[in-house]
Amino acid sequence: MRYFFFLIAMIVTTQLLAQNPNPVKWSFYSMKDKEAEVYTLYAKATIEEGWHVFSPTPGGDGLLIPTQLTFDHPEKFREMNAMQVEGKEISKNMEGVGLVNYYEHEVVFKINVEPYQAHSVTGNISYQLCNDMMCLPPTEVPFNIKL
Repeated sequence: MRYFFFLIAMIVTTQLLAQNPNPVKWSFYSMKDKEAEVYTLYAKATIEEGWHVFSPTPGGDGLLIPTQLTFDHPEKFREMNAMQVEGKEISKNMEGVGLVNYYEHEVVFKINVEPYQAHSVTGNISYQLCNDMMCLPPTEVPFNIKL
């Protein structure tokens, strides 16, 4: 009987993962601001129905993976502000985890930078994607944003 339940669990997990191995699509771009040599870097997530990514301040029990931007060569530019988020943040009390903050459907993470003779900015966005039944492993997506 134990093997039967194990087999059913494996089939359900395989079916869930087989639906779409990557339910989020990322696009990265920059726009020059009106101020001299200041650029806004954008990381836009388009998330399939039923999935969500956590906020940079996810809340909960401290085990949730926040969405973060990291840069390969931060010495090549100056960050003008903290990362900002455009999208509808959802705050929900999840049993056993506490109050969590996340985004569904579409969200844009952005930050203003002033480059020191750089023509592009490279790095990663790290995030965790979850639905009501499970979370996928934390993921990093590399980016190369032209200025």
